[in-house]
This record gives sequence, structure tokens and C-alpha cells, in this order.
Amino acid sequence: MAEETEQTEEGGGGGLVKTLIMVVPALLIGLGGGYFLGGMMTEKEVTEQQTAQPEEVEKPQDIHAMVGDVFKLEPFIVNLNEARGNRYLKATVQLELDSEELRPEMERRQPQLRDVILSLLASKSAKELMDAEGKFRLREEILSRVNAVLLNGNVKRIYFTQFVIQ
Repeated sequence: MAEETEQTEEGGGGGLVKTLIMVVPALLIGLGGGYFLGGMMTEKEVTEQQTAQPEEVEKPQDIHAMVGDVFKLEPFIVNLNEARGNRYLKATVQLELDSEELRPEMERRQPQLRDVILSLLASKSAKELMDAEGKFRLREEILSRVNAVLLNGNVKRIYFTQFVIQ
């Protein structure tokens, strides 16, 4: 009987090992097969995409989506038109030109352009410039005054790249 007990103990432990020996390779084969088939499908999709004709990308028709030549001005720091005179504006303005041919005139007239813009900024109060509508009106006024000075072209749009009121 003692021999039978020893055989059962050995048989029980060997069954678990045998099961692991059979399950682990089967699992590895299954994972490998899945990886291989997944790779085949991916390669097939890539091949199909490469053979498909490329779609034409439509260019934006919105005029605001295309930005022309931009003339950058040095930042403006100006006291605002306030009763106590303790508020100031720091603004960086960039001007979009209608053509590159306008750039030499912009370079020559830069002091005049800065003076026109500086005078306009100094005439505004903080209250006028705080909301989006005030900034929009300011853009329109700058555009009008700058274009009145230029002879060989026009500025299309005004960009504020920095606008801080303190």
C-alpha cells in the first residue's frame, strides 16, 4: 500500500506539468499565428492603400485662409487717453501687404507709419479697447490711416500679435 501512495503522489504532480507542457506551446502557437495573420492583413491593407489613386486635396477658397506677405513693426508702448493717465498699451502690429512690391515703400515710410499708428493708439481709452469690437474698430482705423499714406499698394489686413493693457 505504501507503494500505491507513492505512485499517486508522483502521478498527481506529473499531470500538472504535462498539462502546462501541452498548454504553453499551444498558447504560443496561437499567439504566433494571430500575429502572423494580423501582419498579413495589415500588409494587404497597406498594399491596397498604395495602389489606390491619391485623392486630390482641395485648396481652401477662403481668402482669410491665405496670408500674404507680412510687414512686422516693432512693438508700440503708449499711454492711453485716460483721465489719470496711468494706463498704457503694449501692442505688436503686423501688416499684411497686397504685394511684395509694397515692401520697399513700407521700409522707407516706416517712421511715418509708426507715427500714424502711435497717434491713433494714444487717442484711445482702455475702455474703448477692452472688448473685441473695440479691437476690430481699431484694426479698421489703422488700415484706413496706413493705406492713406501708401502710394504703391495697400495693406490688406492688420494683425495684433500682442495686445496688453495695464
